[in-house]
Amino acid sequence: MIRATLTACAVALSAAVAVHAPMKWSATLAPKGGTTIAGSATVEPAGAAKATVSVMLTGATPGATYPWHIHSGSCSSAGGVVGPASAYTPIKVGADGTGKVTVTLPIAAPDEGNFYVNIHKSASDMGTIVSCGNLGMAGM
Repeated sequence: MIRATLTACAVALSAAVAVHAPMKWSATLAPKGGTTIAGSATVEPAGAAKATVSVMLTGATPGATYPWHIHSGSCSSAGGVVGPASAYTPIKVGADGTGKVTVTLPIAAPDEGNFYVNIHKSASDMGTIVSCGNLGMAGM
């Protein structure tokens, strides 16, 4: 009887923790404009009013550096940059065509809304998007 009660309590506690778990967002980045640049992105809470964002690229130009941002809206309905643009460290690509960056943004991770990650061609050509992905709640 005690074992059954403890098991029921553990299940109830697990369910309660799952309900209050931090929101994690993810995106699959797709090539744009004839490029082969794909990848993934995640956004997770990192304490009060902070979010950790990781972006990984594949199929990029070896040695290139790509600026990127999270925007409100979607890849098909552009919106403004979320947080200060200066907080986004550019992605440096290695000789194998892959690159990864992880930054902590001075903004709270969203718990609802529409957001996307876009990768710009270069610092001198911010108007050309080479990869984009809509963020969605992880597991949804």
